[in-house]
Amino acid sequence: MEDKRRMNAGYEIIQSVPVGTTEFVLGQSIHTGAQFVTWECTGGNNYFWGHYFKTKEKAIADLYDRVEYEVQCQRKEGTNRTKQSRDREER
Repeated sequence: MEDKRRMNAGYEIIQSVPVGTTEFVLGQSIHTGAQFVTWECTGGNNYFWGHYFKTKEKAIADLYDRVEYEVQCQRKEGTNRTKQSRDREER
């Protein structure tokens, strides 16, 4: 039987929220270290801009903060922001 778990960099994706053509995901470590991470993801396997956390509660709060911010940006601009504009905002 095939393993259907979605994985990235040693983290199992345990939640995802699509927003337009991108999604925001929550991962839980299968190892030690930072136990949780949120990423922005495109294409189902292109993960970037990871935010790392020790607690699930903080990671979930960050996930929804990121989703809310993206929704607001898309409403304001009427479309997905470009990667270049996101990159400038992250700096």
